[in-house]
Amino acid sequence: MSKIGDLKLKGEVFLAPMADYTNIAYRTLAKEYGVALVYTELISAKGLLMKNKRTEKMLQVSEKEKPIFLQLFGSNPLDFANAIKIVEKKYPNNFAGFDLNAGCSVPKAIKGKYGCALMKDALNVGQIISSMKSSTNKPISIKMRLGWSEENFLDVAREAVLSGVDAITLHPRLGVEGYRGKANWGKIKELKKEFKSKVKIIGNGDLSQPRDIVLMKEKTNCDFEMVGRSAIGNAFFFKQANCALSGKKIPLRNFVEQKKEIEKFFELVEEFNLGPNDVRPYCIGFVRGLVGAPSLRNKIGMSKTISEMKKIIQEYFLNYS
Repeated sequence: MSKIGDLKLKGEVFLAPMADYTNIAYRTLAKEYGVALVYTELISAKGLLMKNKRTEKMLQVSEKEKPIFLQLFGSNPLDFANAIKIVEKKYPNNFAGFDLNAGCSVPKAIKGKYGCALMKDALNVGQIISSMKSSTNKPISIKMRLGWSEENFLDVAREAVLSGVDAITLHPRLGVEGYRGKANWGKIKELKKEFKSKVKIIGNGDLSQPRDIVLMKEKTNCDFEMVGRSAIGNAFFFKQANCALSGKKIPLRNFVEQKKEIEKFFELVEEFNLGPNDVRPYCIGFVRGLVGAPSLRNKIGMSKTISEMKKIIQEYFLNYS
């Protein structure tokens, strides 16, 4: 059984933290399909200090999805320390660990000097990790890129390790690249070689097919693999990935499995009382590749209620059953 810090994990494939996607329903669904660890959407450390209602709502966790890491963003080390103290006091049993977002590369993050903008200041990253470690005895991880416009991931990783980080997730692209080009898995291997057993290394980027999980493990020697975009609207990916890792036949995501997955999703949406904006992104991702996908996406995008979205997808399955 693998571990991050003292946290024992059953499996090695993780669901990446993704804004507007990794809500409680999707995370719980992914857990049902065999994901080993899930993360919240990126949550503002300062927002927690200001008791922002939307931010606090994002702290909702189900027992079925545990273990889960809370991913925080910001730039002030003290904000992280105080935010974790608040969470640990109010929700002591919700989160198994905390993750620092140093990888988000959207313009808003760079303007706000958080996310991948942190890669410009390795010392500050170290200070944030130290601050996080001082506020909890739970594992601390960081998700980062190769750098912002120039490669400096090893320098940032060294500061993080010196400050006590337990795991590092590397998406091997520069921040300025966004998702363009190809993720350089060789850099994940370089990171693993640098730190060996000192810290757990989580590979991320371009895991498009279940077999890519196996290829990344073989080529980089990483400890865990984190899946993001390929699992949007496709929680079944985790069942396939686990089969690939264990050498079993990879099951097909056929019509029956697709129908079963979306029905489970809507059940969880109702259980956790989510709103249309929580549901829409997953539904749009779900119809990717289906017959008439562009039309389905448009209809879902224009839907104002969850019932409308559900009806659109149900009609699709009736028409093609």
